[in-house]
Amino acid sequence: MKSFFPAIVWAIIIFLLSAFPGNKIPDIPVWNIDKLVHIGMYAVFSFLLLTAYNPQYSTKKTRYFTISLIAFFSVFYGGVMEILQHYIFINRSGSMYDFIANTIGSVMGVFIQPYVIKWLPLNKWWN
Repeated sequence: MKSFFPAIVWAIIIFLLSAFPGNKIPDIPVWNIDKLVHIGMYAVFSFLLLTAYNPQYSTKKTRYFTISLIAFFSVFYGGVMEILQHYIFINRSGSMYDFIANTIGSVMGVFIQPYVIKWLPLNKWWN
């Protein structure tokens, strides 16, 4: 369960940032930086989830199923956050473009995870 702690904390951070009132967020005069933030947040989320599951899969079939499941869950979580922003959170609005950015980030995270794990000794810290 310790290996899931970073992913759980990151999911809470995403939730809190998504729930933060929109009129309290400073306006950054850089074109589409918001979409890059969405991509980054969900890339980190799926990366952390896959890293938590990493020691548990050994066969090729199980590995692809796990990667697909993690990508789907991360995309689903991004969709739920956009729905909550549209209907529940105050001064927020859900956006299809934000959802697309969340999806791109989720997929990027599972694709870059094996390469980052090779470069950084994260598995020693995780276990």
